[in-house]
Amino acid sequence: MGYHTRKEVERLVGRLVERHDVLVKAMNGREEERLTENGLQPRITVNAEDIRFAVEDVATALKEIRSRLGKG
Repeated sequence: MGYHTRKEVERLVGRLVERHDVLVKAMNGREEERLTENGLQPRITVNAEDIRFAVEDVATALKEIRSRLGKG
């Protein structure tokens, strides 16, 4: 069991939450309507590149948490 300052833990939690929020935003994409033979259909457009970067950022934050808090 390791001992860490509250400030360090809060900083890591903040960074993870921030990166998680970016991932969720990327996953939600943007809403748009497409004209089809049945009329206007609502759709969500998700940018694959944004998803990849956001997932990588979350993974990096988790690795940092593991490296700093996982020692014990």
